[in-house]
Amino acid sequence: ALWMQSSFSFTVTLPCSQFTPVETNTHRIKSKMAYPDNRPEASSKGSAAPDGSRTYLLGGNWKANGTLASAEKIIADFNAAGPIPANAEVVIGAPFIHIPLCLMTLRKDIAIAAQNCSLTGTGAYTGETCASQLKDMGITWVILGHSERREGFGMAGEDSELVAKKTKLALAEGLKVMFCIGEKKEEREAGTTMDVCASQMKPLADILSKEEWANVSIAYEPVWAIGTGKFLFVSNES
Repeated sequence: ALWMQSSFSFTVTLPCSQFTPVETNTHRIKSKMAYPDNRPEASSKGSAAPDGSRTYLLGGNWKANGTLASAEKIIADFNAAGPIPANAEVVIGAPFIHIPLCLMTLRKDIAIAAQNCSLTGTGAYTGETCASQLKDMGITWVILGHSERREGFGMAGEDSELVAKKTKLALAEGLKVMFCIGEKKEEREAGTTMDVCASQMKPLADILSKEEWANVSIAYEPVWAIGTGKFLFVSNES
């Protein structure tokens, strides 16, 4: 018989005749995760950026989209792409379930971000994923304060105080943070864009040290531009 025991002293006994090892994607992920340096080598960087030029952070958020097959296809497309400019950093925000796949197959010069982390450390927090676990797994970035999470999904959204506390904890665990801000359509039309963004930033400004800001990038994404086909041009905002 095959005997398994969890940390909660729950046991299951199965006859060996009913247990047949099967090679699945899960098994392959676990096997390769033991060798995190197996990620494909990066394409060579583009030529060095001129002194004083702007450094760009290019982030792509997959949100709660994709299957294993579609994620593999996107990763293959990225791996086959050309070199990343020397003054740019590219980050993929993958769903939690696709992070292991990215960690073992995505080219090394593209960083991986989680789309959220908890306000807690490890412990009895069912359903949460804490910053220290993400860091231990090899994650570099985490996205916090996204407007979709601020609004909530049929439940209470995250307020700016909560997002600031999560950011502080993530930074303490060694993660970099994309801190999201942005106004709604009616707020923009009312001319309160700067007030809204400032109010979203204030709780964070109150608790971060000058040194901690070095690992925070402010991601300004107006809520009215998400999924609407409307765009914000450089000529609109500086």
